[in-house]
Amino acid sequence: MLKPSLAMLTLLGLACAGAATAPPGMAASPRSEVDARLTLPAPTTSHHYIANVGSATRAVKRIGFTVIDTGSSREEIRALPKGTQALVWLGEECPSHIDPAFRRQVHRLAKSPRVFGYYLSDEPNDVACPDGPTALATRARYIRRQSHHAQQSFIVLSGGYHRYRPQVTGVSMTGIDPYPCSTAHPTCAFGKIKEKVSAARRAGIPRDEIVPVYEAFGQENTASHYYNQPTADQMRTMLEKWAALVPHPPMDYAYGWGHQDSANPTLRDSQPLKDLFGTYFAG
Repeated sequence: MLKPSLAMLTLLGLACAGAATAPPGMAASPRSEVDARLTLPAPTTSHHYIANVGSATRAVKRIGFTVIDTGSSREEIRALPKGTQALVWLGEECPSHIDPAFRRQVHRLAKSPRVFGYYLSDEPNDVACPDGPTALATRARYIRRQSHHAQQSFIVLSGGYHRYRPQVTGVSMTGIDPYPCSTAHPTCAFGKIKEKVSAARRAGIPRDEIVPVYEAFGQENTASHYYNQPTADQMRTMLEKWAALVPHPPMDYAYGWGHQDSANPTLRDSQPLKDLFGTYFAG
């Protein structure tokens, strides 16, 4: 009997290794899919929020989003898929003091287990809204009292961290939105995440009240293209950076699902990003 050559032994060994990793009748998983699962961090919260959902509530639920952007309609909130909650948009660009309309809206929803909380302001202008922080405090205090601390109050900041710190505003969650991927940084300036989180914490925003805001959109299809929609690999890096800096947030936030004048494409347009978030949320 002829002895097999070294080359033949090598080929046989590779074949056996391949057979061991793929059961009969089942193709081996592509290496990229396996690597994606191995390199993702563990999810840091079970509350995953997405904005601008519209009628696509079941589509985002299938991905794993559990907190969904809604208005204050009780019918809209009741229609959410089982296992999801509403983050009710009561937002103002320049926060104003509590008024009767706000009281009525929160009073109607304060005992609903389907309401996770209220989105009160998105990037309030630090200069144009001098009374914004104290105005927010009146709204956040009313939410706490009416819901007996069961529901959250939420704002997103891109600056003005000291003026809008929770000690002044009373809000329970503060989103920080460093968007690292842009035409100025085609490979993404991931260091911006640490810079903004560090600035927020120095200004008095506690780490366990910070909500990571993930850049899931781009402006490639808009009139003014600056932000780039991240690739799946870039999003994976974004998730890793956030998980290291804010390991136990009350919620995370993917912006966003539906198209806007300032956001197109969005998450709904990217199957790789949808797959990545689905894998991440599933743990």
